[in-house]
Amino acid sequence: MVCFALALRCLPGYCAGISVGAGASFDVGNAVIDVNCLNVETAGQFVLGAGSVIGVNLVSIESTGELNGATGSLRISGDWWNAGVFNAAQSSINVQDGCGVSESLLLGDNDFFDFSASTANGKTLSIEAGSVQTFASNLSLQGVDPDQRLKIRSSVNGQSAYFELSAQGEQQIYAVDVKDNDASGGQLLVPGTPAEYASVDAGNNTNWFSQLIDIIFRDGFETD
Repeated sequence: MVCFALALRCLPGYCAGISVGAGASFDVGNAVIDVNCLNVETAGQFVLGAGSVIGVNLVSIESTGELNGATGSLRISGDWWNAGVFNAAQSSINVQDGCGVSESLLLGDNDFFDFSASTANGKTLSIEAGSVQTFASNLSLQGVDPDQRLKIRSSVNGQSAYFELSAQGEQQIYAVDVKDNDASGGQLLVPGTPAEYASVDAGNNTNWFSQLIDIIFRDGFETD
């Protein structure tokens, strides 16, 4: 079969750059693999090792599949679909611009170690409604300016998706536009007013941003 990526988004089963069948295994080792906007799909065991896989359109972990992050990294421009097992270990998952994709969808509950999403073009990071995304070490969410913010949305308008940044985790968040996100299970995200971080609170957010009145009250209470 001949695959043409062009501006079309590749779906599971089509245009796979790396495909691991049920019962099979694949170990990246310490290699750097560029799949050139194709997919990474696993119904078996996929091990990142100390390697890097870049130029990924979509990551699909099937119900029988397992992705072991080890200390490796994945750079993706499209979606992350997790219906199986994701063992983050000390891996890095980076969502970036590219492959003609302006929106990335995270499906399933995921325990990330180091997660980043960035855009220079105004990308949307859509999170499955009701799902929980935890971040053990680092959470980085970056737009570039008020005209090119990273949008963070639930997959269902008005229904919350959940972020949990561990007490030991670090955050780098700037130029985001957030709606329908509940971060109450972990650290306060963006400990300041939205304007201080060139960001927008678009509503129905919990444990995001310290509004000015809260900062004044806290400072006054601590002074007394």
